[in-house]
Amino acid sequence: MNLHLFSLRRRTAKENKSGTVHILSIDEGNPVFTIRGMAAEMAPSPGRLGNTIRLTCLAILFLLIGETFRLPEVALFVWIGFLLSGNDAATSSRMALTGGGMIVIGTGASILCMMFTMAEPAIRLPLMVLLTLCAGYLSSVMTAGMLANVFFFWTVYLLTMVDQVESAGNAIDAWVGNTTDSVIRDSAYLSPEESFLHECLWFALLYAVALTLIIITNHLWGRNPGKVLKKAESDRLLLVADAMDEGCEQHSHSMERLFAASVMGVSGMRKLHDLAASFKSEAENPAASRALIRYISRISLMATLWATAVNERRIPQSEASPTTPDILQTSSGILRHSARLIVKADDEVVSSGFGHDVAANLKRLAKAFAPSPVLHPLAREIARSVGIILALSSRPGEVDESLLPKIDDNPAPLFKPGGAVKQAGRHAAGRLCVSVIICYLIERFTDWPAIGTCVLTCFVVPMGTIGDTTHKMFLRLLGALAGGLAGIFCILVFMPIITGIMGLILMMTPVLFVSAWIKSGSDRIAYAGVQTAFAFCLSILQGYGPTLDMQTARDRVIGVLLGNVVVALVSTTLWPVSVATIARKNLADAVKTLADMTVFKKENPEAPFDPAQEKDREAFGQSIAAVRSSFSADALEGAAVSKRLFARDFNHRLLTDIQILAVKISVIVDMSHLSSAIVDTTLVALRGWLDRFAQWIVTGEGYDELKSSVPVPPIIPDDPERTIWFSSVDDGIKNILGTLDAAQRNNAGVSHG
Repeated sequence: MNLHLFSLRRRTAKENKSGTVHILSIDEGNPVFTIRGMAAEMAPSPGRLGNTIRLTCLAILFLLIGETFRLPEVALFVWIGFLLSGNDAATSSRMALTGGGMIVIGTGASILCMMFTMAEPAIRLPLMVLLTLCAGYLSSVMTAGMLANVFFFWTVYLLTMVDQVESAGNAIDAWVGNTTDSVIRDSAYLSPEESFLHECLWFALLYAVALTLIIITNHLWGRNPGKVLKKAESDRLLLVADAMDEGCEQHSHSMERLFAASVMGVSGMRKLHDLAASFKSEAENPAASRALIRYISRISLMATLWATAVNERRIPQSEASPTTPDILQTSSGILRHSARLIVKADDEVVSSGFGHDVAANLKRLAKAFAPSPVLHPLAREIARSVGIILALSSRPGEVDESLLPKIDDNPAPLFKPGGAVKQAGRHAAGRLCVSVIICYLIERFTDWPAIGTCVLTCFVVPMGTIGDTTHKMFLRLLGALAGGLAGIFCILVFMPIITGIMGLILMMTPVLFVSAWIKSGSDRIAYAGVQTAFAFCLSILQGYGPTLDMQTARDRVIGVLLGNVVVALVSTTLWPVSVATIARKNLADAVKTLADMTVFKKENPEAPFDPAQEKDREAFGQSIAAVRSSFSADALEGAAVSKRLFARDFNHRLLTDIQILAVKISVIVDMSHLSSAIVDTTLVALRGWLDRFAQWIVTGEGYDELKSSVPVPPIIPDDPERTIWFSSVDDGIKNILGTLDAAQRNNAGVSHG
């Protein structure tokens, strides 16, 4: 008996009775630099408008404070709000405390370095090289690499300003004209050392004030990640319930939506859970919340397999079981009740709808499927998962400890383990150092300090792989162009008629709103919003009065463009790393974890939950999510790099085939039958094949041996359930090999052409 999979396409369509085709888009990590991709990224999403309004108001608040108290570097002060504010209160507070704190500390380190190297370029320049090497290496090998990168970047960036100290300092109230272009800098009255010190101290003060305002604003107004998580959990349960109400009909709209959600996994929920836990906004039992996320993922996959078994195999309901609608309808009602409990856990909801015999009733409904070897394991798993979901959502503080995973409270190690990590760190340090040196020399030899953003670009663009670097470069360049052009337009059209602060706010609000909308989007485009706001503020906010200077916007764009070109050349020349390499490693890790899951045995076979088993399943899901997120950057790499590293083999259909295979294997492993020699032998052989598959993913060698060594599914007369599901696993392996065969033919055709 074959269990066919949903066919995954770029778009999934279904035709209803009237002949209308409904299209369901599946996120495949497509590049955003297309009309369709940009439209999808700019589309409204839950909470985006609120984030945009909050971020715009925060920027206007910074603008009012800066202009009212005549703070130096007003443009930088306003931009800090965009840089350090996230889409929820926890992210904003974390970024403000960590990233902003590192900048304040880095400012102090720059002052110390300046005290000893101000008049000694022969010492200062080697010190800058050393700090750059530390930034590249530590950002790659440290667990908190981002913080190390921010600290060293800011220290180096301030040291590069020492050579322009004659133009450093802050504007003072001495005017020789009627625009900010004629303001006198305090460096005309102070020594270079004092002027540079004043500049650094002002930077530290601005960041300290900004951090305080960001944290206060987000605690009073920011989105609570715990509430966002509960809404996401509730929506997924309602999606499963909708599919069950329709009988898990494979081609129904709700089933296709559920399948798309199941393929994408629950990594987003896990991130929200971690943020909520750090923000202390989660329920009283974080372990219960984590277990709930796991079982939400589990019930989604089980409903998907049910649809495949019933509809693709066309099993008549009467033949399968007379109670097929009963278990789906009952489970749907329980899941809807659980969804209400998650978002509104009051006594009225808890006490209504269901009694204490829910688990027993579900077991009775599942036992009715005993004559069906295909559906009985699924019915048993659905009954178990639905009962656990109800328990976790109704009384999370009183749930049975045996259902909860053990949370590792040990702090993460300071450095990432592995020799490969250290080698990658050395390569990253070399690339960064060469890029910074080239940009710094160009800036000095051309005597063009206004393009100093090229040095900054070297620190913020590299992401470890060519595809990620290219993606970040495009975002930075497009954001700088958009912000610079908007600034020039406002200077030409609106600046001559602005007479007060309200006019300035009205002029800047539309651009800040658009920048905040982009910043509030996904990680694929958020950085472009930051850059748009920075370039715009840098162009408009020059001093405390009207400006006619358009060179700032021009020079900033040129500096960004120069930095991008240098980074691109260095990244593709010195130790280039393809996204495909990282994707292959993550996929191999996922397959190795699946191999371990294949031969896993519970300590207590009757226990509904095994922490070690769930930990492996979670690791598998995280690896799959990491692979899926790599595809958008892979499309930006050169064809030669992708072809050499077999990137075309890794597409979303293959990834989905592996996910479904993992679910089928887990069905076999979770069966409550006693182990037998033939079952254990087959599982060991299956593990060996998965290990060979993982090795092929990394090396690309031995494909013929991989195809010929597929384990033969056993026939077990006294165990029809496992006989059926071993056959289903065999079908899943054949689907994977079929996808790989097609990719091999495509690669061969491209090579021949």
